[in-house]
Amino acid sequence: MQAAAAMEATSSGAEAVASLLPSKLNLNPIDQISPVVIVAVMLIIVVMYFALRKVYVFPYLAVIESRERLFDAADANYTQSVQCVAEANEGSERAIAEAAAQAEAIRAEAREHAEEYRRTKVATATSTAAARLEEGRAQIAIARAAELERLRTEATVCVGVACGQLVGEVDDEVVSATIERLMTRQAN
Repeated sequence: MQAAAAMEATSSGAEAVASLLPSKLNLNPIDQISPVVIVAVMLIIVVMYFALRKVYVFPYLAVIESRERLFDAADANYTQSVQCVAEANEGSERAIAEAAAQAEAIRAEAREHAEEYRRTKVATATSTAAARLEEGRAQIAIARAAELERLRTEATVCVGVACGQLVGEVDDEVVSATIERLMTRQAN
């Protein structure tokens, strides 16, 4: 009798539990996600996009554009320096050609005297050309050093500002050392 009562209690308990469970389990993951959750996630993504764009992308693009302008200016200075060297070479070649032409004319008049005269003119023209070439090289070296220093200073400021916005407080010595390493690598 007790066994029958226990069986009856167990079957009525199972029926009570079964009545509490949903009649059909929904296992489709798309049906389990609430549209509110989907909208909230999309809203978070949009907000993060605009926040990161303002904090990271725009300053990064500004640094890249300033570096591009600096590189364009450096290229223009380099082109001008090459042109200056070419003009100095043309001037020295012209001076040597003039000296050679004068030597040939004198050689026709008097061979002995002409040889000495030609040596003198060629030496003068060569020293003049060498002096002009050295002056041009010195001017180029000064201009290049000034441009490199200006580029180093502006790059240090730009990198310091960019790193300051990204990281916070930045050690100026680290930024200067990084720029110096970059400039050394670019020079090689």
